[in-house]
Order: sequence, then C-alpha cells, then structure tokens
Amino acid sequence: MNKKILTTLAALSFAFYLGACGDDNSSSAGIECLDNENCLDDEDLSSDSDDAKSSSSVKSSKNKSSSSVKKDEKSSSSEKATSSSSEKKDEKSSSSEKKDDKSSSSTKDDNSSSSEKKDEKSSSSEKVESSSSEAPVSSSSAEPESSSSVEPKVTYLANTPFAADLEVSGDTLFAVFQRYEVGDDGYTAIFNDPGLLAMYKLSDGTLLDTITLVTKNPQVVKVVNGNVFVGTQGEYNASWGIDADENRGIEKVDLKKKKSELWVSGTLLGGGVYMMDVDPISGKAVVAVYKAYQNVPAAEVDLNDKSVKRIDGVVDASGGIYYDTKGELFYIGDRGSIDYTTFAMTPMVAYSYNGLKLSALYDDEMGYQPAGIAVINHEVFVYISDYANAGKLYWIDGEDISDESIQFSTDTKIVEVNGGLYVMDRKGKGSITKVNTSAKKVAWQKAIESENPYDIVAIDGSTAWVAMYNAAEIRKISLTNGSTISSIDTKELSAKIVE
Repeated sequence: MNKKILTTLAALSFAFYLGACGDDNSSSAGIECLDNENCLDDEDLSSDSDDAKSSSSVKSSKNKSSSSVKKDEKSSSSEKATSSSSEKKDEKSSSSEKKDDKSSSSTKDDNSSSSEKKDEKSSSSEKVESSSSEAPVSSSSAEPESSSSVEPKVTYLANTPFAADLEVSGDTLFAVFQRYEVGDDGYTAIFNDPGLLAMYKLSDGTLLDTITLVTKNPQVVKVVNGNVFVGTQGEYNASWGIDADENRGIEKVDLKKKKSELWVSGTLLGGGVYMMDVDPISGKAVVAVYKAYQNVPAAEVDLNDKSVKRIDGVVDASGGIYYDTKGELFYIGDRGSIDYTTFAMTPMVAYSYNGLKLSALYDDEMGYQPAGIAVINHEVFVYISDYANAGKLYWIDGEDISDESIQFSTDTKIVEVNGGLYVMDRKGKGSITKVNTSAKKVAWQKAIESENPYDIVAIDGSTAWVAMYNAAEIRKISLTNGSTISSIDTKELSAKIVE
C-alpha cells in the first residue's frame, strides 16, 4: 500500500504553512511497442505456456506486515493507502499513527500473526483463467453422476487487489497490483502474496496475461526501450522503516518468458521504491527511495547498467517525481523534514534536475509542501498539500510560484494525460477534474463515485483508463466530460485462498 496515510504529526506542524498561502505523472500512450513487434501477441500470451503460469500461491501461514493503510496519497512519504482514500500512497501516518501507521497508506512488514489459513494451492492463483466461465471437465466414469469435479472453494482475502499504477505501451495496458489483506484493525496490510503485473488489451480491457513479481508492494510500472520495469517498496520493518535488502527494488520483467527478476535491489538503492519516473530514451530514472518517514532521498538509476547515484540535497522526495520529455528535465518535489523537538525545518521545495544539479522552482522559505508535479506545454504545475488542511494547484510564474491557485482537497494527484492536466481527488468517493491550463480554471469535474482513484492513462484522444485503489475496478472514462463508459473487474486478482 503506501500512498495514503495522513500524517498527523506532519499535519500539526505544516498546516499553518498552507493556511498562510492564502486561502503522481502518468504514463504516455506514445511509448513504442515492445521489442518493435505487436505488443503481447496472442501466441506470446497463451495461457497454455508453462512459463505463463504464475508460480506464487497464497501461503498457508501468512506473514503479516504491520503496514498502515494507504495509498497515495501520500503521506509525506509513505506507501499506497489501503483502507480509505483519505488515509492512503500515500500518505504518511505520523509516528504515533504508525505505532497504532505505499503510499497513501503504508505497507508493512510481515510480522503480526494472523488467523490460521489453509494450505493453498499453487498454480495460477494470480491469473484469471480464460475459461473461467466453463464448468470443469469430469473424468470418464461408468457413473457420471458421481464423477463430476467439485468446484474449488475460493476465499478472497481482500475486496480489491489494490491497483497502484498504470502504464501504456503500444496497444497494451499494464497494471501493477499490490495484493494484500487488510487486518481486523481496518488499516494494517498483511502481505500474503508478491505483487502482480497484469496486461490488458488497451482498447477494451480484455485480460491478456498476468506475471507474478518476485517482491511485494509494487508502486510503479514503466516501459523503457521495450523493457518493463516495476518499482517495489516491500514491507515495513518493526521500526516502521524500510530495509535496504533484496526484498524490494526495481524488477525487470521478461514478457516472453513471463518471469520477473530483481534488477536493482534495495541493497543498492538504500531502501524501497516509493516513486519513479524514467527518461524513455536514455533509460535513466530518478527514484524516491523510501527509508523512513521524512527520510526519502532521491537517486538517479541507470536502468541499463544498474548503477545508482544519490542526488544530494533532497530530503523527502515523496512530493513528486516527473520527467518532462519535451524539456528533457526531471522534476522532484521535496517535502522536507521537521525536528519535532526544535521545530527546525529543512527546505520544502520543488526542483528541476538536469542530471548534474538541482534548481529550486520557487523560494524554499515559503513553506509550500509539494505533493505532485506535471509539465504542460513547458509550464510547470505544482500541487501543494499538507495532507491535513489544504490542497491547491499552483503554477510556476516566471521564476516563482503563482499568487493564484485552484482549490482542491488535501489528498489529490495531478496527472498529465495526452498533453492535458487532470486532477484525481481521492477524498470521499473521489472525483476527476480536467484543468484548462491556459485559462487556469476547471474545464469540467466529474464525481467518480468509487473509492480512491489512483492513476489515469490515455487510451486514445477521447478516452482513458482510471485505476481504483479501494475498489476492484479499472474504469474507462471519457476525457471530454469524465463520464463512465465501461470497466474491468479486477476482483479475481486479489489475494485469495483456493481450497
């Protein structure tokens, strides 16, 4: 989970900053087709292939992570939320909440014990069978009435597989699911299964295949030069931090072999992946590396040679990671940190990064905590939120932040889709807003009527897919007015027990 836990301590400390003010980037549909072939053709995705079968089944004794519910959105830097949109990605629960705290509700370590679970059957627990509507075939027998197979009993451990991120390449929609069970307390995340990558036909949402990841709690998926990379945060440890180990990092997925491998480990990164964006040409990525609350450094990662370089000067990169392909610049939102004893603060500011140095986009003494960044027609938009009292959309005016703003909720994600700016409000039942970036006003706003809209990617110039976090659904909407067209039911990708 990990993106949505409200940060109580941060809220108490930072709320007055936004009061004084006055009042995650999406994937592009223009990425080239994988391997310069038809993306994920039927032969490659045949469910009959041995390699296609998911190897991970739900474990009999479940390791429980004591993670708080998320996503996104984001606590100053947590993981994606699990229980409610206001908790979520993302954000962070305060230290006191944590001891009660991917993403937006944080993820947690497999620690607490859970009620007894029955041995599950491996095989394709992760996959939705293409023939699921057909009755099982009975073995031949002289007495057919007693020989028919018995349908296995399936118990879903959660009502949703928790879709964390979407990506588009060619005619394929990629989605990553965190898959965990929500504990009896209503917010603890119990990770029974590794994360899951699912591939759908972009136009109509037909499920093509699923591939089980090797680590848990995925946060982001990117397609780069025909390769699929997934960033995972993993589970929290007993101190509510993220270990620098081999249980998290950046995975590289082989679509032909239908297998994933840990490509850049958490050992090299120094923690788990909380956010990531990539230059699709060079293969260079900037990663928000989650170590602990308010300790989320930024790192530059070369996905070609696996090299990792820390970007000095960034304290908490959970305020947004965005790559502007036109300007060839990365943007990093630093939410800073505060010493709760002395109340001394580090800078809270959005930066541009050209691979060599950071350049502040506005005066870091203003106390504006970034919570999302997008670039539209070379103009930088920054969402400012303390995740407690105020959330507003600003834009860079000259060499400083604008005096004007557009009011939204405290838990909002801004996304660039097909050159347009969209705002996903995760409060309550959620809403989606199209912003007229020229006039600096709302073009249209539509209630989503479903908990926690988490990401949005374009299908074409008029429609888009929206991932829901707290509902088992990926919804197709109109980019003209936000109305719902159809949806994909993702329930069968949830963590489950097959008896």
